Formats: sequence, structure tokens, C-alpha cells
Amino acid sequence: MKLEGNNWLRFMLDDLKVITEIDKSNMLDAVASFPDHITESKNIVESSSFGSIYKIDDIVISGMGASSIAGDILQCLFRDRIEIPIYVNRQYDLPKWTNKNTLLISQSYSGNTEETLSTFKHGYQKRCKIIGVSSGGKLEEFCE
Repeated sequence: MKLEGNNWLRFMLDDLKVITEIDKSNMLDAVASFPDHITESKNIVESSSFGSIYKIDDIVISGMGASSIAGDILQCLFRDRIEIPIYVNRQYDLPKWTNKNTLLISQSYSGNTEETLSTFKHGYQKRCKIIGVSSGGKLEEFCE
């Protein structure tokens, strides 16, 4: 069979065996189940009452790539809904003002993003309240 132009790519992407060989982390299934994860997350948040348990003065969302984009979305979504600031952090360290009343949300799909792990450690040292979001890796180990 002779494939010209981008037809070879379409042929490969229709072959489940080829996809399985390329997609070692099973990202295709992760992306396909993303709407279910959003619904589950929404249900968890709506049934939780963290605000009444903890004093939180500010929120820092730490991540890179898509994880930081999720932070940007949350920052926009809650801009006019909550009275505490949300800061999206894409650095190896945290702003000087973070402290025990900061909620740090550390996000890394792999759980091994250097910047996110570094800010997690800084947040732990500063006694921030920390939530980790990951599919595993070192971040999951740190949270445990």
C-alpha cells in the first residue's frame, strides 16, 4: 500500500497497536476520561467545606504547562466569586508572602515535574496547606 502526504499518519492513528506502542503512559484514555474527572472533581468540591475548617488568606496554584493553564482557568473562574487572591506560580520557588495561611495546590500530571516538586517542598517548609493533584510520581509520594 502506498501512502502519500499525511495519509501515513492517519493510517497509523487508526491502528490501535501502533497507538499502544507510542502511548506508553496511556494518555489517550486519560484525555478521553477527562470530562468524567471534571464531573467527579466538581462533585467533590461541592460536597466539601474546607473554608470552615481552615483559615486561608490566599491560594497559590503551582504547575507547568497544562497544569498551570488549569490554574489560569481557576483564577479567572473565581475572580469575582471569592475574596482571597489566587496566584498561578510557574517557578521553582514560592512568593515570599506565602505562609501557613496559604493554600498551595501543586499540580503535575506525571507527578515528577521539577518546578512543582520544588514548590511543594518550599510550601511544606513554610507550613502551607497543600493539596496535590497528580497521576502518581514523586508528588503522590510527597502527599502521602
